[in-house]
Amino acid sequence: MVTVVTGPFDRDERWTFPQLNPRQQTVFRSTLSEFERYLRSEGKNPRKRIGYAEKSVETRVSRVLQAVQWLWRVEDDTSTDITPAQADRAIEALATDEFRRRDGERYSEGSKRKISNALVTWFEFRGVEWEPEIAFRDEPSENNSDPFTREEVRLLYETSLTYKSIPRYNDLTPDERDRWYAYLAQELGKPKAEVRPADWEKVNRNWKIPSLIATEKAAAWRPALIERMKTSWYDPNTQAIVIPGEFSVKNDSEWRQPLPNEAANTLEWWLEQRSNIAKYDDDDHVWLNRKGNPYSSQNLNYLLRNLMDEAGISERGRKLTWYSFRHTLATYTYEEYRDLKIVADTLRQNSTESAARYVHPTDELKREVGSIL
Repeated sequence: MVTVVTGPFDRDERWTFPQLNPRQQTVFRSTLSEFERYLRSEGKNPRKRIGYAEKSVETRVSRVLQAVQWLWRVEDDTSTDITPAQADRAIEALATDEFRRRDGERYSEGSKRKISNALVTWFEFRGVEWEPEIAFRDEPSENNSDPFTREEVRLLYETSLTYKSIPRYNDLTPDERDRWYAYLAQELGKPKAEVRPADWEKVNRNWKIPSLIATEKAAAWRPALIERMKTSWYDPNTQAIVIPGEFSVKNDSEWRQPLPNEAANTLEWWLEQRSNIAKYDDDDHVWLNRKGNPYSSQNLNYLLRNLMDEAGISERGRKLTWYSFRHTLATYTYEEYRDLKIVADTLRQNSTESAARYVHPTDELKREVGSIL
């Protein structure tokens, strides 16, 4: 198995490629040397002939090598260059988290963006037109989001109950059914010819998104925890999720998260359903996206944006992201109890200082303050 380099490394080690024969190594090393010279002399702005600083040169070469060596491994083939089609495959694999770090963890959105940008620079150097089809953006800081209102959280859950629902089969004309067959084929991941009328009910009875939103509004999971969540963590006898210390985010403590009846019920209905869905047969993640991968921050923010659009929720100058659920729970928990220790416990944090960053003054409090004078 090829070792995928993930950071700065010794030049001799970096430029040793046992996958290549001696002549290929000579050609590839020569190309990399030319690429370095290009980055130093004009890579940042070819028109104005402005190059990158030495440290940036090294990291950009490293990121191109990450993609090249990943392609060598998954394609079981080696070449001294990378084609646009191969770059497209690497970018898609980054988006679906098939292309991962050496330790098996997914790349952050920021790292994905930097690898994509390095590949763009590589093709500019090679004089080949290429533009990635997927744009990556840095994950928002969890302490740089605004809370929802209570009513907005209620609307998001209600919208999850109708999200992607489709009309009853018998209420549609033949032409309308044909269009919905195409939609269901994409949604269910199977050929259009294999879609059956019974699939209508499968989509309308699916509890995946409602269970995700119901437990999120109750527990305010970080995206990384949703990505790691295992079915074995849920204890139906106590209606609680027990998060092992080694899977906790930003701390190593074990946490027990009780769920209210609404969240526990929707989760149990989903777990019963998922046991009959083929793509979950050999996977113990609670939720997988349409492509069969654990949800990432990017997937969750895309889902949230769709739910907000359907619910008619406008940002109105706020920054609303998946982390807004954590800010919402913290804000209203503090408003109810005026105790940061309770907020910290609710958010599964070990310090009240960290918990305080999630608390925002509500409109009600602002009105109260405004009437003091």
